[in-house]
Amino acid sequence: MILVIGYGNPLCGDDGIGPYVVERLADDESPADVEYLTLRQLTPELAEPVSQADTVIFVDAADGGTTGEITCHKLTLSAEPSETAPGAFTHHVNAAALLEIARLLYGRHPVAYLFKVAGENFELGDSFSSGVESALPLLLDQLKAKITRSER
Repeated sequence: MILVIGYGNPLCGDDGIGPYVVERLADDESPADVEYLTLRQLTPELAEPVSQADTVIFVDAADGGTTGEITCHKLTLSAEPSETAPGAFTHHVNAAALLEIARLLYGRHPVAYLFKVAGENFELGDSFSSGVESALPLLLDQLKAKITRSER
């Protein structure tokens, strides 16, 4: 199963890019083995569904860089599990910490990728900056390609 998680605040300009694109992907016809989540932030409670996935794709906004620039990084964990996951008992964690929590609590973690889009405007409002808006088609294409490759 592939789990696609878009997170960020849709009421803070470019920060809403993650939920927006994941909602768009979910609206498209997609394979039965793909699940979509849109959230304001990552929390430790997501460790269980993350641990059940074969692949997790995270989508978020980045503060800094060239507006609209898309980056994708494969997330890796250390060879040895830690005794405690960083941020495991807080209400906000990052994608790598969430993978570590899944490994700590459930004994497994999926292959994971983090897509980030550099934003410019994180002020109150529900519209994207022009740079992020223009990056949307490419981001959607890249996500669809990653999902397709992960199905194999």
